[in-house]
Amino acid sequence: MRASGLALALLLVACAASARDDVPAEIAARENPAVLEADQVRFYKRHFKAKCARCHGLDGKGGGPEAAEQELPPRDLTDAAYMRTRSDGQLFYQILMGGGDKSAMPAFGPESAQGWNEERIWSMVAFVRRFSEPASD
Repeated sequence: MRASGLALALLLVACAASARDDVPAEIAARENPAVLEADQVRFYKRHFKAKCARCHGLDGKGGGPEAAEQELPPRDLTDAAYMRTRSDGQLFYQILMGGGDKSAMPAFGPESAQGWNEERIWSMVAFVRRFSEPASD
């Protein structure tokens, strides 16, 4: 029991070490206001394909055509265990500000070349969460 607890703790530390560690607490604690309707899911799927899949892959597993060029491999967004360690606010900040010093992920916020507003970023967070959720019929 103690060994498995230690192994889990080490796994969580390793996961956290690869994520942004500079997310302001007030942003990390924010809840996602976006709830996607079917037409919005299709819209964000197209956006993900155009803006994110080159690194994260169409399936979100991190194996896009540019993934091998990255010093830090793109995150596998289908990894439910890892995704449970990230709040929506943390994902929001990652998209808003980009990968920082730890990854080549560009910023998508209003001040970036992408110029996404908060609503678009929160909606992309809701879309990205779908990769690690069980499939629903």
